[in-house]
Order: sequence, then C-alpha cells, then structure tokens
Amino acid sequence: MLLSIFLLVGLPPQIKAAEVLEEETTPKYLGATQKKTYEKAEEIKGAKVFKAKYFFAAAQGYDNNVYLDSQRKGDTFSEGILDASVVYPMTGRWDIFGGIGVHDITYWDVTDASLVDTDLKFGFEGKFFGTVTLTALNDFEVVEYPYNEDGSYIGDKIGFKIKHLLPKTYLPATFFHSFGYEYFYKDYMDRKASNGYGARSPNDRVDKRHTLNSEFGAYFKKAMLKLSSEFYVTDSNDIYFDYYDYQSRRIGLSLIYLFTDKMTAIFSVGHQRKHYDHRVTQVDNTKCETDNIVTAGASIFYDIYKNASLGLNYFYRENDSNDPIQEYSGSITSLGLYCRF
Repeated sequence: MLLSIFLLVGLPPQIKAAEVLEEETTPKYLGATQKKTYEKAEEIKGAKVFKAKYFFAAAQGYDNNVYLDSQRKGDTFSEGILDASVVYPMTGRWDIFGGIGVHDITYWDVTDASLVDTDLKFGFEGKFFGTVTLTALNDFEVVEYPYNEDGSYIGDKIGFKIKHLLPKTYLPATFFHSFGYEYFYKDYMDRKASNGYGARSPNDRVDKRHTLNSEFGAYFKKAMLKLSSEFYVTDSNDIYFDYYDYQSRRIGLSLIYLFTDKMTAIFSVGHQRKHYDHRVTQVDNTKCETDNIVTAGASIFYDIYKNASLGLNYFYRENDSNDPIQEYSGSITSLGLYCRF
C-alpha cells in the first residue's frame, strides 16, 4: 500500500525531451568525438601535432531512439560543426590559444530535440618540464533548444590536463599517461529549480559537476591505443528528490588505426555506472536508481582530398538499470564530410 501511494503522489517530475537529450543521448557528444578522433588521426599522420585554424563538418544520420526509452522513437537528423581557432606561441615552450565553435543538430520530426551549441574557448598549453605538458582551458558554452527552452543553458568549463610521454623502451611504441580535472557550471536560464515540495522556486536550476579523468595509451607507427577512465559528481540546486544528483564512473578503450595513407578507422567501447544519490526506483522506493550503460562505436574516414575526408559512423548505447522504466537501447548512424583549412 505504501508503495502504491508513493507511485501516485511521489513520482519525480517527468523528464522533458531537451533534458533527456542533454543528459542521456549521444548526438551532441558524438559529433564532438568524431571531430577529436579525426584530429588525432591527423596528428599520427604528421611528424608533429597538426594545428588547424578552421574545421568544418556536415553530416546526415538516423537516430533510432531519440529519447532513449522503450517507445523507440526514431528520426533523421542533420548535423553541422564549424570551428575557428588561433594559436599564438608566447615562447618556445608555451602557446596560448582561443577559438569559437558552433555545433547544430536539427531533427526533422522530433524538433524539440534539436539544439545549437556555441562554444568560446581560450587557454594555454606547453611543456611543463621534460616530456610533461600542461594544458589549461576555459570553455564558455551556450546551448539552445529552439523548440524546447527548458533544456537551454549557459555553462562554463574550467579545467586542466597534465600529460606525460614515458621514456622509450625496446617496444615499438611511445607510451603516455595523463590526468585532468574539470569544473562544469550550468545555469538553466529558462527553467526554475524545484523546492523540497516539488513546486518551482524563484531561482534558476543550476548544476555543478566535478570531473577527474585519466588516460594511459601508446602511439604506434600506424595506430594509437588508449585506455581512459572518468569519475564525476553532479550536484544540482533542484532539491525535489535530489533528482539530478548522482555519481558516475566510466572506463573506455579506443583504437585509431591507419589502414592506408587515406583510410583511417576508429573503434571504441565503454562502460558507465551512474548511481543517483536519492532518486528512487519506481518499483522499489527503498532503492536508489543505478544505471549501467554500455557503449560501442566505429568510424571509417577516407581522404577524398588533402584536407577533406568522408566519414561513416556508427554508435550504439544500452542501459541496464535497476529501474525497468529507465532501460533502453539505441543506435546512431551517420555519414559526414570533414574539412580542415
């Protein structure tokens, strides 16, 4: 009887499309990942790190589960990325950099999942000592959902990364490891936080995230293999059931391989465990929700010109949760053009 009453009057507010997309789905981050892996492939090809002033990408794809739920609503989407960056060498050891980027995702039918992400970045990087490099970054971000303003927010990321190239051994590879920290502040300017009774307060919803990450990998002549781990804690001022407070642990393995001078492949797998501090399951109000998310992805890039490549991408995600209503699986397939100038 107690459980029935809880399910009737104690359920957390329904998650809206923009919120689900920002927190749970992959299109926004998938596009960014494609960009980073494409850049890394270019680094392996060159004798030194390839620094570009402009990056452009346009992709067309299909998401077979936009909201990542049991209804499995699929939709076609168009994706575009435009980045411009400037690197200025201060000394022989240190550079300062800045840039602006715009990332647009437009769903053809599920329009409330469409978004525009604008970033303004600046920071510095260089040799700390020996083969140790330090990168410090500030990333000011504005994410807008044109058809669902509740998901729009203004954010700021501040962090650093220390990377160390290990001494060479008899093995045909150069090994590295890194450690980083990031603080992420998000202000949902069109959405008010809920108070302890579920009513809206006069304050904007604000989420704060602290992230620790590490990597260990190896550069080979035609490949890069990397093992990564990430831990973060999210704290929100939306105190109704502390619905958005949780801890996340993620491990991942990725491989970039150059089949030929023109063809590059990227493979990745990962597992993420999210444990909510106080969000209870809808089948047992004595247990907090715990999600176990498995991901797998693959991309193939083919150079059609010196600074242009075609990319075919596939990404799969599945959640095994102790709350059956949160279980889902979904995949995204896309074909894109990637250009650097």
